[in-house]
Amino acid sequence: MAPPLPEGQKRVFLEVARLLRRGLSPTAHDLTRALGLRPQTVRQHLEALARKGLVVLYPQGHGRPTHVELTPEGRLLAGLAIPVVGRVPAGPLEEALEEVEGLIPLPARPNLFALVVEGDSMAEYLLDGDVVVVERGVRPRRGEIAAVLHEGKTTLKYIYPEGDMVVLKPHNPAYPTLRLPASEVEVQGVFRFLLRGREALEAMRLLLRWSYEH
Repeated sequence: MAPPLPEGQKRVFLEVARLLRRGLSPTAHDLTRALGLRPQTVRQHLEALARKGLVVLYPQGHGRPTHVELTPEGRLLAGLAIPVVGRVPAGPLEEALEEVEGLIPLPARPNLFALVVEGDSMAEYLLDGDVVVVERGVRPRRGEIAAVLHEGKTTLKYIYPEGDMVVLKPHNPAYPTLRLPASEVEVQGVFRFLLRGREALEAMRLLLRWSYEH
């Protein structure tokens, strides 16, 4: 988690995020006018935010105002993106993976994250390559799809609590239903919505390993 920003930097950062939410491309001049600050003060705050890896500055030259963009880390902090934290098999249990691979540029809540589906045990409902957005920290209702962890391995299945046991059921009948002790199963997140095909590729255009050389 990023450390708290000093008040001046925080004001500038939040204004950049506000303008981006409105579909605008903010400039240093926009920030000066909106916040009632001196241009030099805004520039100092922007340079500090850039050093912290939260914004990228694009000087236009010839007296034109500098354009400001949030980095992937900045978008996460501003709640403008959902992190893609790994890949989840819709098939046999696989080793768990949780590292941020990319970002989905959608309005976010802190408990939302995304996973890339691998395998076909949830076909024809969830397909290999789909991006699923799941919600962390909620109890799944009977028959909901959940990403679950068992013995260090993760999978995506329909979940059916049964007393001290949990049934994990695939959508594809070619795969077996698993019946496991509830104490050995950890729900990592409950399925909320999915992105598929070209939509998913476009949504993941903001990779965390984003190159600023463009």
